[in-house]
Amino acid sequence: MKRTILLICLLLAFVRTGQAQSLTVEYNIGHGSYQMSDMEDLLKGMILPVTNAQVTDNFPGYVTQDTRIGIEWRRHHVGALFNYMNTAGKKGVTDYSGSCNYELRNKGYKLGAFYRFRLVKEEISIFTFEPYVQFSTGVVLNKVDEASRLFVESDPAVGYQQEDRFSGKNFFVEPAFGIKFGLCRHFALNVSVAYEWDAVKQKHQSRNSDFKVDWSGYRAQAGLVFYLNLKK
Repeated sequence: MKRTILLICLLLAFVRTGQAQSLTVEYNIGHGSYQMSDMEDLLKGMILPVTNAQVTDNFPGYVTQDTRIGIEWRRHHVGALFNYMNTAGKKGVTDYSGSCNYELRNKGYKLGAFYRFRLVKEEISIFTFEPYVQFSTGVVLNKVDEASRLFVESDPAVGYQQEDRFSGKNFFVEPAFGIKFGLCRHFALNVSVAYEWDAVKQKHQSRNSDFKVDWSGYRAQAGLVFYLNLKK
């Protein structure tokens, strides 16, 4: 968090020196896949006090949301990023007699920095076509909620509900390729594909097993970039 704040301060200082051509604010929405092998094994191996429990959710890919603030000059673009991810796993059974479930819910908050290099800029009528390569890095703040629940319709007193919460950090790197389609002086459409690799993953210790949260996987996003031009 401190590094992200420092980066934003450096960006503002760079703007004040007059070197930056544009200040950008960007929002993207997309889809991510996640390599949660530790948590998949934990879910699969969980023994519940029923015989017909099944895995109904196994940490599927889900919607990602990404916000970036940066400065652009010549072919370079650098800035800070914030990204939100989530997924879940669930094992259990529910019928007329009651329910028994074990659930893990993961949330990831990415904070970091990015560098983007424009490969070329082609003008098509009033529009522009700008392919680029990008590298992002930073930390993922993990929040994991673990819950075990048993409910028996005929005898509610034998039921239980146990909940735990875990927090940790991962370190990630993410190369990407994208294209910006300039619509006018102040707006552009953005599409990109990327692969996130969580190079360092913090271990968590639950009452059932040790595990690591791994957000590694492919990303596909589309969004809008707003430009505040600093030079005429």
